[in-house]
Amino acid sequence: MSSRGGKKKTTKTSRSTKAGVIFPVGRMLRYIKRGLPKYRIGVGAPVYLAAVLEYLTAEILELAGNAARDNKKGRVTPRHILLAIANDEELNQLLKGVTIAAGGVLPNIHPELLAKKRGAKGKLETPLSPAPEKKPKPVKKTAAKKMSAKKTGGKAKKQGEVSKAASADSTTEGSPGDSFTVLSTKSLFLGQKAALWKRKEGRSSLTRCRS
Repeated sequence: MSSRGGKKKTTKTSRSTKAGVIFPVGRMLRYIKRGLPKYRIGVGAPVYLAAVLEYLTAEILELAGNAARDNKKGRVTPRHILLAIANDEELNQLLKGVTIAAGGVLPNIHPELLAKKRGAKGKLETPLSPAPEKKPKPVKKTAAKKMSAKKTGGKAKKQGEVSKAASADSTTEGSPGDSFTVLSTKSLFLGQKAALWKRKEGRSSLTRCRS
């Protein structure tokens, strides 16, 4: 104190400076009291809220600046903020229902809609592995089929023997003798057969039909 009894002038320090944050602590307290008038607000509540909001803002601005640099831009736009939030898993979950004005949409173009390059084939050729060949299953003959096969085989053999015997009879049997030679034989209907004979000594011929 001075000799005249006056007080020293002291500079006021804000609560943000005392807490070491950039966001205003006094304004946070005023907003909390306005939103919750019935509750008593502690001294540390606005400080904690200011610190959390400052951290989230710094994180979003850092990612948005990286997005602007990737797009070769010198100014951060709402589009860059949207890309920064969407590419971060935790921020995307936190701001899931938030709509950013003039932010646009995420780039998601189907490959079928993109323009095809010249000289490229229309369809992508993918190596297809050949289908495995199915092995034919061995067919087991039943006893009934074997019996039927045996019967049909016996009948065919018998018919062959009968036809051979008939042809032999047509050439040998019914020949008049050694003085005649067989020119041709022809089977007629109803089991009849016609044979053309020629006499060896003379020029006369004889046709004979027998049943």
